[in-house]
Amino acid sequence: WGTALGVIRSAHLQGKRLHVLVDETRPRLQGAKLTSWELLQLGIPHTIIADSASGHFMRRHGVDLCLVGADR
Repeated sequence: WGTALGVIRSAHLQGKRLHVLVDETRPRLQGAKLTSWELLQLGIPHTIIADSASGHFMRRHGVDLCLVGADR
């Protein structure tokens, strides 16, 4: 698991109630393909959103935490 997802996985294993918003991560769609698949395997509820919708969800839907992963 990646380091950003590791934090989410750890919280889930501790019994924290989570619902993860996953950016599609264009142009390669790593979020829509890989991250969402990993969350599905862990049984963590999630929703895939357009990259450009992040600000909307943070403002309108009470996002409590934002984790950002980065490649080298």
